[in-house]
Amino acid sequence: MSGTSTMRHKKKIEGLPPVANKPPGKTYTGKLLFLVRTLLDMQMGSVYRHLRPWLEKRSGELLEAGCGAQPYRYLVPVGCRYTGLDSEEAEANFDYRLPDTIYYGGERFPFEDRSFDSLFHTEVLEHIYLADQFLVECCRVLKPAGTMFFTVPFQARYHYIPHDFFRYTPAALERMLIEAGFSQIEIRPRGSDITVAANKCISVFYRWLRSGLTGAVAGILLLPIALTVLVIGWLSLRLTIGSYDDCLGYTVIAKKPEVCVNNSKPSERPSV
Repeated sequence: MSGTSTMRHKKKIEGLPPVANKPPGKTYTGKLLFLVRTLLDMQMGSVYRHLRPWLEKRSGELLEAGCGAQPYRYLVPVGCRYTGLDSEEAEANFDYRLPDTIYYGGERFPFEDRSFDSLFHTEVLEHIYLADQFLVECCRVLKPAGTMFFTVPFQARYHYIPHDFFRYTPAALERMLIEAGFSQIEIRPRGSDITVAANKCISVFYRWLRSGLTGAVAGILLLPIALTVLVIGWLSLRLTIGSYDDCLGYTVIAKKPEVCVNNSKPSERPSV
């Protein structure tokens, strides 16, 4: 991307913090709006679909790295002790700061080795410039045999500008995780090329609705088509229809081995 293009993006978002992915809240209105968003935003909906059954089985100490506004904390079981972690930059980049989140400088996690039974982060890794260091820290704070769950986008718009750096393939994710000290790596695609096409169409439709009177009129006239496309997208997601080499993103589950090599320094990580 050229310097001129980057400056254009900066001018476009100057003074406007990105919208946070917020939890549903306790009101019926909040829960309804959250449900509607998970249906209309297939990126978020596909993350929710994979994350919910995993979170509901957690116990012991649980860390959410890059927790943001903690949109999925309400899924954590009562007996599981949740800790939220986020970068100090979150306060500057987002219009909130949660009192029960630990904010840190963005390098070494402020926890002792082997502190957590499980750990998760959703759509975070693409915003971490030193992603290999981040994954090493995730492994360090997990207990032996601890589990990490995370999601990354693959076909997704440039977002949270300018803090959006990467899109990962399964090959890159597997290599990075092995180098960070993880094993038993499972990588699942979220959606197919049909899901991606449907999600892009819904995004264009949504942009039209917000673009003024002409766009709103066009959006209303095309509403039946948009709803049909949305149904097709969700069917492709649930019925495994289409090519999964071109998906919305990936869901990853990896374990820290019971017996670990010392991976506190990048030079000591095993190669593949």
